[in-house]
Amino acid sequence: MKITSSIALVALTAFLFIVADVQGQTIPRGPLASPSVMDSASSSPPPPPPAREGTAEFAFVGTTGNSSTQTIGLNGTYIVRPEAWVLTTSASYVRNESEGETTANAVMLGFRAQRAFSPRLAAFTEYAYFRDRFAGVLNRNSVVGGVSYKVVDEARHLLSIDGGLGYLNERRLVPPSVSSAVYAAGSNYRLKISETAAFTDDFRFTGTFAEAGDWRISHVAGVTARLTTLLSLKVSNTIRYANRPVTGFRHTDTTTSVALVAKF
Repeated sequence: MKITSSIALVALTAFLFIVADVQGQTIPRGPLASPSVMDSASSSPPPPPPAREGTAEFAFVGTTGNSSTQTIGLNGTYIVRPEAWVLTTSASYVRNESEGETTANAVMLGFRAQRAFSPRLAAFTEYAYFRDRFAGVLNRNSVVGGVSYKVVDEARHLLSIDGGLGYLNERRLVPPSVSSAVYAAGSNYRLKISETAAFTDDFRFTGTFAEAGDWRISHVAGVTARLTTLLSLKVSNTIRYANRPVTGFRHTDTTTSVALVAKF
């Protein structure tokens, strides 16, 4: 989903919110700042997360007159943390229509169950579903299990990496389809810019054992600025790359959006 220049002003507004908040931080930064204060602010452990939390995102762009277009983006995540477990359910939908003709229609669903064995080490299993006829994929189902490790776990920085093995079945618009065992690796990074703004970066790599050159990359980066206790503004960019795409289709798909996010 490409966001046109009409939405650029909203993105700029989010940026100004972030800059204003960064300038208003209370942590001393000048020559009189105590090193111990700065060290404790950057390396102290983060507070425990809530037992349940969720987010819902909505993005819309529409034009009428000389051209008629409509783009809708929906995204939602719900997390439950019973004892040492973290259960995450996610869903995403993107649709674009131009002059009455659908030009993009993608659906993604996911579920991940993760159990911690130590403050840094955890095991996980996850299921993912993907459908995008405009990328030549009628439906893709994958299951992966593996381990996750927190490389950095601080109040301001959080970086985790994971790797695992699983199985992927992809039914394609143009044969041949893909059915193979897979290996997967990824990373997840979160930077707390200020009390009201954060940067996130999620990277995923999946390769098949059946064919060495058949691998995929998913990369999502975004900045979220809180507007109220309930609502936030999020600017994000998603890149999906297939090294061996469906015959007749391109390697790369990108989605850039500015969305209103509700947290509950």
